[in-house]
Amino acid sequence: MNYTVEEYKIEDSLEKLGLSLPEKISFFPENVLTAEKKDDFIFTDNMVELKKHFKLYQLELSVLGGDTELYRSRKNADIYLPAIFFSLSAIAENSAVVSVSLNVLSNYLYDALKGTIGKKKAHVEFYIETKEKGKVKKIDYKGDVEGLKGIEKVIKAMK
Repeated sequence: MNYTVEEYKIEDSLEKLGLSLPEKISFFPENVLTAEKKDDFIFTDNMVELKKHFKLYQLELSVLGGDTELYRSRKNADIYLPAIFFSLSAIAENSAVVSVSLNVLSNYLYDALKGTIGKKKAHVEFYIETKEKGKVKKIDYKGDVEGLKGIEKVIKAMK
């Protein structure tokens, strides 16, 4: 399992864009920390499909800044997933939300990689709201499907 953890004060960046931290699980754009305006947000191309998978498991989520038409597609054997934000209130309301979300991701990755040859990596970022106002911890994960189960322990340790 290969991941890094960083802490950001994201509230200032969101205020500049006229946004606030969501109250539930959300997809974040790849450029949430660098975008000049929310119309510049870029999401991974598989966000639409993954959003359907979350809905099948009755997980309500939003897309930061609303729907967009800017998607980045990569010509790469690896899979790039949209960044996922877990709000403090969503985790407090339902402690299983992280486990269920990671299971949805694992299932999605398993199906996407089924029948492929060679070792493929998933790239996904998780943003977890901390108890300190406006601060989030970002986990940048690169690894296989099995490694996502280890990320659950890391996320839960941050609460």
